[in-house]
Parts: sequence; structure tokens; C-alpha cells
Amino acid sequence: MRAAPPWSRWHAPGALRRLPAVGGALPKAMLGFDRRLAEAYARRLSYRHTHLVVGQGLLPHLWRLGCLQGRSFDVLMERWPLAALQARLDRALARHPESPTLGDFRAPEEIVSAETEALAAAARLYTPHGGIAARFADRAVHLDWALPDVAAAPRPAIGGRAILFPASALGRKGAYALRDAVKGLDIDLAVTGRAREQAGPFWRNVAARPLPAGAWPDPVAAVVLPAIVEHQPRALLRAMALGIPVIATAACGIDAGPGVTLVPEDDAAALREALLLALGDAPHRVQTSARNSA
Repeated sequence: MRAAPPWSRWHAPGALRRLPAVGGALPKAMLGFDRRLAEAYARRLSYRHTHLVVGQGLLPHLWRLGCLQGRSFDVLMERWPLAALQARLDRALARHPESPTLGDFRAPEEIVSAETEALAAAARLYTPHGGIAARFADRAVHLDWALPDVAAAPRPAIGGRAILFPASALGRKGAYALRDAVKGLDIDLAVTGRAREQAGPFWRNVAARPLPAGAWPDPVAAVVLPAIVEHQPRALLRAMALGIPVIATAACGIDAGPGVTLVPEDDAAALREALLLALGDAPHRVQTSARNSA
């Protein structure tokens, strides 16, 4: 009889889904789950296992257990390295000190150091994320994102005044830049996430409406995610598969191309210009500015 897989005893996925997305409880629980899973895998390693392919969440724990010394290994990069990730959040928090979420969790220093050391020792780093691949250009294997199969999915019409923000109103998702960028615009801002930066209204004078899970506006002018941190851009990949214009940042891990516009992180002015183009308002705005200058 085959032994149960080492993750089966922890029942973590369901428990993780019940934790709030803000406050640091979720990443703290994930670190604990990864540690226990790494310990379970470590007990199953044999001296015959001379080369490993390691998920990034398990990497610092296996390194601290000594399981990777004396072996060659590759890493499946699922997110930014902790040191880089936390530096990105620190810079964003300096720009938005009022945010209660940008600084709500930092990994223990021993975990950050272990991951840094292990990544330096890895042979190859596999990732579909363009930003992460560029950071490790000498050793990264840049995989292609797999676009979802949308053949049987509802296909929204492209156009109108609806802008889809497929995330919660959180600083790391670029909500501050988006709030400033859409100020005064005649748009229908649709938001899929439920978490917010604060208990009160976040969007101020911007009219934003929540969408039920899985629902998208129809028609929709663009899907917009000006994130500071984004590791799994599923909504953007779905929009690309459907041919809907996408406005994002390089932090989302996708490349600029037909139908995909990349803007700098936390740059409300550049984001506004991209939104105006998607809405078809840019030519009118340019002509108006020229008349005013004259």
C-alpha cells in the first residue's frame, strides 16, 4: 500500500483559506505550514537523491535542516525572494506611511537569510514571472505563462466605461495609485476583492462597486492591476486570453505586448494616461490641452 503523501496530515489549505488576507496571520501561518511540510519531506530523503527540484516555500526550511548541502538542486520560484519582497514593501510603505497593510508582516531574519543563502547555491531557478527571471538572468529559466482555456467562458464585449480592478483595495495591489489615477474620470470602477486598507471607505470620491466572485463587467474597457507585488496574475492571463486590454506593472510578471500596457509602479500619472487611452479619451484630452495652451 502506498504511503500517504507528507502534506496530507496537515490539512492546511482549507485552514489557510479561512485566514484574513490582511494583518499578517496568513503569511505567518503559511511559513509554519511550509516548515512542517519541509520536515516531512526531509524524513523521506535518501542518500540516493542527489539532485532535487524544490518549491520556493520549502527552500529556507530544507536549507536550515541541512538537506540541501551535498546535493545539487533547482528551485521553482513562486514569488520574489523574501529579502527583495520585503524591500519592495518597505519602499511602498515609505511612500504610503498611512497604510496599515504594507508593513503588517515581515518574515523572521533567520528565514530570510536561509532563503538568500539557498538561492545563491541553487543551480537553476525556474519561473514564469518576468521580473523574477530578470533579477536572476544568469541562472533563471524563464517559463511561459499558460493562458487559461476560455473557449467555453463568457466573453465580455470590449469597450464602454467599465474598468475592472481584479484585486482587493490594498496597497500591495496598487490601490493607492489607482485611486489617484481615476480621480475625476467618468468610469465604472468594478472591484473583485473584499479586503480593504482600512475599515472606512477607501476609494473616497471615486465610485467603485464590488463584483460577485467570478463576475466581470460586460462590456469592459480594460483590466487594470498596477500592483507592487503580484505573483500569480490569473485575472490578467484570463483577460489576455479573452483579448481584453490589460494595464499592469512589471511587478505582475507579464510582458508588454499587443493588448498589454505596462506602467511604472505607484505612478498615478502614467496609469491615468494608460486608462485614458483604453477608454478612448486620450485624443480628446490632448486636443483640449492644446486649445488651453493656445
